[in-house]
Amino acid sequence: MKRILFFALIALGSASAAPVNSTCIMSGKPIKPGVTSEYKGKTIGFCCVNCKARFDSAPDKFGKKIAR
Repeated sequence: MKRILFFALIALGSASAAPVNSTCIMSGKPIKPGVTSEYKGKTIGFCCVNCKARFDSAPDKFGKKIAR
């Protein structure tokens, strides 16, 4: 029973929230699954790892582009 509970908790912990956006806040293109960052408790999606890296380098600069 403990083993089942352990694996259930791992599965819940690894599941991230769905992104709050459907288009990349950097480029305007559709987001790709799994290319996300967390910002002030929100999951933000990006179209590519380059946009994610740009956002991650200065999140407060680009954070104002996120719908509230």
